[in-house]
Amino acid sequence: MKEKKNTASTLKRILVNCASEAKAYGSCVAVKVPDIERDICVKEFLALKSCMQNMVLHSTFGLE
Repeated sequence: MKEKKNTASTLKRILVNCASEAKAYGSCVAVKVPDIERDICVKEFLALKSCMQNMVLHSTFGLE
């Protein structure tokens, strides 16, 4: 049960801390619809990915 709580806590932290990156990526993709192509918003995606990875690392290693 503790694993579920840790997972939920990590997901909550990701959503809270990476909201601006998620919004930027979503906005970029939304502007490009219906002409979506691979890597069309790569800069925004990489920023979101980096933020999410940092949150997971901080949660995994207790770096708060």
